[in-house]
Amino acid sequence: MKKLIFTVLLAVPTLYFAQETGKDKKCDLPPNYVEPAPDKKVQSFLKKVDATIEDLRKHVAIDNDCEEKDVVFLRISEQKGNGLYDLCVKSKNIKYKRMGSVYMKANENPFDTAK
Repeated sequence: MKKLIFTVLLAVPTLYFAQETGKDKKCDLPPNYVEPAPDKKVQSFLKKVDATIEDLRKHVAIDNDCEEKDVVFLRISEQKGNGLYDLCVKSKNIKYKRMGSVYMKANENPFDTAK
């Protein structure tokens, strides 16, 4: 009986505080939110191949059928060869990645051709 109570007391808080795994997470930004600044050296390198964050902003706006001003960067993690971006688009969290100069949603696999 003690083991059952211990197991229940251990499992219930774990399940209660589990993170959300839904695809349609909402992002509520404060009115004075400031986007993170990208690395200037990396951006100047990426400008040569049209892969700056402003190019990503245009790409995301077209993908999600919205205005460029509706795309807000939450997190930018990039190097010259790749990058990961967390965005808030129309109050939804969306993740994009960059491989070389190509942007795609983070859950897409460019090498998966069998569909």
